[in-house]
Amino acid sequence: MRHLHNPHPRASQGTQKRPCGLLWRSIWLALVLLVVDFAITHAHAARTDSEGSALRIHYDPELETVLDAMLGTGMYPVDRERFAQFLADTDVYMPIGTFVRAWTYRVLELVHAERDYSEALALSQELISKAKAVGFADAIAEAYGGKIEALQAAGKRDRAVAAIVLLQPYLEATSEQRVQFFVHNTAGRVLQESQQFEEALEHYLSAQQAISLGAGLQTVRRRQFLNLHIARLQAELEHYEPAFELVESTIAEAMREGVHHRLPELYLLKGYVQGSLNPDDPRQSIATYEKSLYWAIENNDVHRQVVARNNIGSVLISLGDYRSAATVLLEARTIAVSEGMIRELQFVDFNLANIDVRNGDYEAGIERMLAIVDYMRSANMQRDYAEMLSYLADAYSLADRQKERADVLEELLHLRQRIFRSERDQMLSELQARFEAQESAQQIAFLQQQNQLQDQEIANASLQRRITFLFALSVILACMMLFFAYRAARRANKRLNRTNQDLHEQTLRDPLTGLLNRRAMRVILDQRTGSNGKPTRDSAMVLLDIDYFKQINDTLGHEAGDQVLIAIANRLRGASQHDEQIIRWGGEEFLIYIPDARHLDLAWYVQKLLSLLATRPVVYHDQDIVVSTTIGAVRLPLPGAEGTLTETQQLEDALRMTDAMLYLGKLHGRNQARVLQQFSRPYPEVREAILADLEHALNADQISLDILYGPPVKR
Repeated sequence: MRHLHNPHPRASQGTQKRPCGLLWRSIWLALVLLVVDFAITHAHAARTDSEGSALRIHYDPELETVLDAMLGTGMYPVDRERFAQFLADTDVYMPIGTFVRAWTYRVLELVHAERDYSEALALSQELISKAKAVGFADAIAEAYGGKIEALQAAGKRDRAVAAIVLLQPYLEATSEQRVQFFVHNTAGRVLQESQQFEEALEHYLSAQQAISLGAGLQTVRRRQFLNLHIARLQAELEHYEPAFELVESTIAEAMREGVHHRLPELYLLKGYVQGSLNPDDPRQSIATYEKSLYWAIENNDVHRQVVARNNIGSVLISLGDYRSAATVLLEARTIAVSEGMIRELQFVDFNLANIDVRNGDYEAGIERMLAIVDYMRSANMQRDYAEMLSYLADAYSLADRQKERADVLEELLHLRQRIFRSERDQMLSELQARFEAQESAQQIAFLQQQNQLQDQEIANASLQRRITFLFALSVILACMMLFFAYRAARRANKRLNRTNQDLHEQTLRDPLTGLLNRRAMRVILDQRTGSNGKPTRDSAMVLLDIDYFKQINDTLGHEAGDQVLIAIANRLRGASQHDEQIIRWGGEEFLIYIPDARHLDLAWYVQKLLSLLATRPVVYHDQDIVVSTTIGAVRLPLPGAEGTLTETQQLEDALRMTDAMLYLGKLHGRNQARVLQQFSRPYPEVREAILADLEHALNADQISLDILYGPPVKR
């Protein structure tokens, strides 16, 4: 008789028990093999990673010390012959960090010393590719810094802004403080030029943090360079008191540490800030400009010598001391002529001509001023040209030539409008480049996630192959493992599908407001036409821009600006009654697309939007923020365009016209709207004139608009 509960297992090993024992031994053997295989695989991976880390020595300490010693006060080695020999002796197999640092100095040398921007851009792109091949974030970030500097110097500011977006993931992963300072400082200067002041200040503060714990001569030099740009940003924002304090403390440190190479620039900036803080006491600025002149002479900085003397002369003119002003300006002129400083010479000569006018020699003085103004116009120096026109108008006033003064003032008005439009177009171009770069970065992140999910599927497939191999040892275990692997694969596929759906949705939504974005608008417009290629329904486009939004950001902060954007988005959603598609078009602009507007009074609808957005302020931290908008609106198809223009052409024209109408509203006071009514002749005949200059076309009665006004607001 068998004992079902035998306390002595060996006593029950009979003939009928043997198959069960073999099964369990097979299962245990399979499990042991699986664990051993898993351990061997992961041990090999860990060993490979460890060996790779040991082999990747990114910097050569000896060569880094040589580069530190070469670097002077500028952005590349001061001894260019020695630096050229260093590059000639450079081994292509040197560590990637040191290699990229040395050749990035060469990029900066090409930019600032040789003005060879195309060669600098080609070299920087090659360095980025080499660094990416190794995968070292510090080297990638430094190479990007050189490329951004080259793009900015070449006048390709929109591409420079886009490169900053692409750089960001690598910059966040950097560990070398020198690289962090260089790249953050470069990005800050580019964004400051683009008037993206908040982002510029963030980069400046990151650069400041990178050198906060450093010491030595090079750290002092970097801190002076950084503080100079931060103070300039503050002065540009008219925050004169903090700018003055920062310049004062930086000058004090320069004196204390005996590092004087930035003193001419620092004193020039201090003099400008003093003049803005104390306009009634300009002699303070003169004393400061004289210190700038002293240190410019000490440092053999001829450019600042001319600028300092010119600034002193300008202040003396405002004080009526024409004799002293002429003396110092003639000294500046002598240097500018000898050094071939054409631009600076124009300013000096203009001031000298201004002295002639103020001394009563109107004809000769004004003639010389006109010659310099013509030069500035031909050289396309629009801002300098505009400034000189204002002084020329004053000269005509002193000469009692009122007609010429009126003509100059009218030209100045048109010039400032052109400058405004040019800067606005440049800003839109930079925003578009930044948007495309962000979109590219999102696509890269999307592909990386897809690769991770594919790696997971590959791992699952590998696990299934191992189970199949172990099937030879135990049929029962193989069946069980295949079953569980099948379930795991199904879960992985479901996660993959969910992730793909989430990523697709994210690419069509603005993360701040939850509204659709530009990409979504393209999808909507692709669906607008029917199978025959013609519009399925009448529709309308309404473009809104929040008035004085930059002022809200500057005075209350970026968080307050975000709250305003969210509130406006929610109000537009709440007012939706016609299946509107509401899109965050960019920055503070919103586009409303109404797919079926056949029975909609568009002027009434726009008037309702003006009132909805301006009647009630946005509340932020118990503070009321008054908000109003400026609007342009167009109905589609465009009047008289059916059968003559393609659907795509009409959509593009409609977007350009809404933007132009919005711009007109901004110029004429904001808190208003313009709605397209009709054209005086068939649209194809007036299309080119309207798209080129809407205001001129309006004055020529080629187009008629309804002008609507929002409720009065108090800011």
